[in-house]
Amino acid sequence: MNRWLSTVLAGGCALAQATLLFVLHPLVLFEAGGGASRPADADVRVLGLSFDGFMVKDTGHLGGWVPQLVFVVLSAVLMYTVLRAAPDARPRIRTVLELFGAMLFAAGIAELLSLAMDPARRPSGLTYTDWFVYLQLKQEWAAPVQFALLTGWVVLPPWAAMWLLRRLPTVRELVGETADGCGGSTEPEPVPVLAAAREHRDAIFAGLIPVVLLAVAGGPVLRHTNVRQLKQASITFDPDLWLPYHPPALVDEWSGVLYPALRMRPLKTENIGGWLGTLVICVVLLAVLAAALRAVAARMAGKRPLRLLMECWCATLLAAMVAAVVEICLLNGVAPRITPGLAHPFDAASADAVRFGTVWGWATGVAFLGAVLVRGRRQHPTESSVGEGQLSHVE
Repeated sequence: MNRWLSTVLAGGCALAQATLLFVLHPLVLFEAGGGASRPADADVRVLGLSFDGFMVKDTGHLGGWVPQLVFVVLSAVLMYTVLRAAPDARPRIRTVLELFGAMLFAAGIAELLSLAMDPARRPSGLTYTDWFVYLQLKQEWAAPVQFALLTGWVVLPPWAAMWLLRRLPTVRELVGETADGCGGSTEPEPVPVLAAAREHRDAIFAGLIPVVLLAVAGGPVLRHTNVRQLKQASITFDPDLWLPYHPPALVDEWSGVLYPALRMRPLKTENIGGWLGTLVICVVLLAVLAAALRAVAARMAGKRPLRLLMECWCATLLAAMVAAVVEICLLNGVAPRITPGLAHPFDAASADAVRFGTVWGWATGVAFLGAVLVRGRRQHPTESSVGEGQLSHVE
């Protein structure tokens, strides 16, 4: 896609996001009477997702507006990079998924910044208790994620309109592809690193290793109701109150950025149905991540290492979001999740998924890229030795 169209689409979406984040809340306050607070029914929601949670409401400290600014700038830069790398101006499902992956990555960074810069609460570590208390006090579960899911569609209508009107002379001049306008067309094509299916599988399996290790280590207890009951009563007890589970110190310290359903081992207190539900979610996450890495490996020729790293990072985010959706659909029937406060199960699951993908997606990219580089170093000496043998034969 050419520079002009990429700039217009990414800049237009960023402008719309900045307007909603920095201008909408004062307008709502003005409509509500100009006070410092407004009634609860004035909350702006679309399809059950809230615009209100991520708005800039307090500019008195950096934590009140810096995460929103970082979200707008980072999402605009990543969107422009994704659009520039598109082969042409035609809307494709792959490019749309990459755009939403970039949005979710920016939302994850903003959520991490919001806790780190909150003057009222300085976390002692990335524990699950810190996130629960912080989000319960603010009553803003997955606010950056909801905002990203809602505003990610802003770029699609103008993009589709330009593609449908591409035959008009004026639009053709603006979106027409040229030698220097197509993303990535000016870069020289290097020698393909992974040419065979076996080599593709090596890179995919390497990218899955970090997520598998995290699944073996396990996150905090996924608090659900499918646990064994005491004989003296007919009610279900919270697993932590009945038979407390204490994960290893390192797992507990990083539990706030571990996806709870990514757990391969059963707990002592849960029934077989609850554990099978978490196991299915774990398999879904790994299967979706493997499919996404396969798509990355199939089109990796000529891409820079940094872009491959970011694509694997976004693939981890998207796989975690798919797992969160499956968790809500599956565990609500098998083992409903216990969430603190008034948090909706989807809000809690999506927040866990995005935090997990944002913090650990780099590991998937590094492992994938490491396999690619190792395979490339093994191939180059072989190719050079074959060329030297042919040259000596000719002499």
